[in-house]
Amino acid sequence: MKRLKGIPVSTGVAIGYAKIIEREKLHIERKFILKNLVKSELQRFKEDVDFVVKEIEHLISNYSYSQENEEILTAQKMILRDPEFSKRVTTLISDELNSLENAISTYFTEIVDIFNNMDNEFFSQRLSDFEDVAYRLLSHTLKKRKNLLKKLNENSILIMENITPSFVTRVFEKKIQGLCTEKGSKNSHSSIIARSMNLPMLVSTMELLENIEENQQVIVDGNNGEIIISPTKSILVRYEKILKQEKIEKEKLQELIDVESKTLDNRKIKLMSNIEIPEEIDQVLKYRSEGIGLFRTEFLFIDCDELPTEEEQYKIYIEIAEKCNPEPVIIRTIDVGGDKFSRILNIAHEENPNLGWRGIRISLENISIFRQQIRAILRANVKGNVKIMFPMVSCVEEIIQAKKIIEECNKDLKKEKVKYVEDIEIGAMIEIPSAVITSDILAEECDFLSIGTNDLVQYILAVDRDNESISEYYKPCHPSVIRSIKLTVDNAHKKGIEVAICGEMASEKIFVKLLVGLGIDEFSVSPGRLLMVKNEIINCDMKNAEMLVDEVLKINTYEEIYQLLVNLG
Repeated sequence: MKRLKGIPVSTGVAIGYAKIIEREKLHIERKFILKNLVKSELQRFKEDVDFVVKEIEHLISNYSYSQENEEILTAQKMILRDPEFSKRVTTLISDELNSLENAISTYFTEIVDIFNNMDNEFFSQRLSDFEDVAYRLLSHTLKKRKNLLKKLNENSILIMENITPSFVTRVFEKKIQGLCTEKGSKNSHSSIIARSMNLPMLVSTMELLENIEENQQVIVDGNNGEIIISPTKSILVRYEKILKQEKIEKEKLQELIDVESKTLDNRKIKLMSNIEIPEEIDQVLKYRSEGIGLFRTEFLFIDCDELPTEEEQYKIYIEIAEKCNPEPVIIRTIDVGGDKFSRILNIAHEENPNLGWRGIRISLENISIFRQQIRAILRANVKGNVKIMFPMVSCVEEIIQAKKIIEECNKDLKKEKVKYVEDIEIGAMIEIPSAVITSDILAEECDFLSIGTNDLVQYILAVDRDNESISEYYKPCHPSVIRSIKLTVDNAHKKGIEVAICGEMASEKIFVKLLVGLGIDEFSVSPGRLLMVKNEIINCDMKNAEMLVDEVLKINTYEEIYQLLVNLG
């Protein structure tokens, strides 16, 4: 028996048999073609790109279980549909008579070189997406695709040196038990997807491949960060009991679907869902979510070749609103920028995109586009259950300006005699320090506030959440983050409005009781995490939760706070 330590990126226990997969290295010859073959080579290029795009669309439609997963696969599809990609490959074939394989390889080599020469961690991390797309397209073009998944089954533990985002999605189709890689990081795209699919996974497992053999029985412990190779009978029995208990707990959560989200002392905590695409509404309804606390609208602007019309947006918003009625639907206005690209908005390359042109800033600089979205949202509010929320608000002036645009759209719709409920609630996302500090002022102009902890942690601690090399500094329960949440809640409650929380912190089991004690009125989480959060809420009472907050506020270090929460959990 051997034990190897790795970094756990997706919790849970998996028991199965090692299936070692290594990608075949593609050899691209420096090959040229005759001029009379240009037309057929260009046709082959179109057909191969279309094939791979459809393949990615299949993965998006059937195996995307989270916002992050959807964004990663959509970004890869965008790489293939990028006009610059098509233009460069076409030039290489038509003018320089490169073979298709050579042209594709040349293009991606140029891109990788550009990214490698950028002194920017954000762009260097995106290399894996380009490399993944290049391999997928070239292996199809070269007709050298091996069915690497053929040997996988529901008893498999996948062992690899590293794994690409799309490959994680593909192996999920085989219902494997878990994953373990020799390289990788906790915040990589592959890790994010594995977490969204609840696949136990370890990365950065040193000397993994030299210590494991095909078909050896293994245990992946995603809770404690280790893989056990050829476990003894007693170890196997112990982990089988743990696995059985995990399954029982998942089944028990299903019993909570119709249970109201109240603490033991009867305080109501509203439990809502975050959704990225309309297709997620079925999950929202299945788990009896109390509405949609965050409907991200970026999919309308990222995965398309032209701007969505007002009518196209309206049809999507009204469908969601009608299906959720009478529960509320909070629609967040477009929030591209940062790590979310939109070629149709022509966002220029920025040295520091997370501090650049994103969130409400884009809307207020593109008034005509903003007005279209506002009109579509207002028109969808025929039952009065739709609300508007603005992202990355930094000052009250932005809210005031946005409200003026809403009022102008209201006047226009009245003139057009459009039927809808005019009084619509307006909210701001609290994601950056200036919004926290002036949350009392923002509360005067808003009907509700919603704390987006993903960005809040990033901006308060000055740690790029996409930068794997400094991931240890990303600390959700840092004293400054907890105090920022408390200040926001206190300021909002003084003004008589409620506060929701919609970031990843709300979905973490160990933080739920703390957030309840801090006075959060609404939790908005991915549908798949809703029952787990509900279970935590109905098993805590306000007195103990508030006592926990008092204790945490006296602690000076993140490590002590985190350990306290872990021990309570």
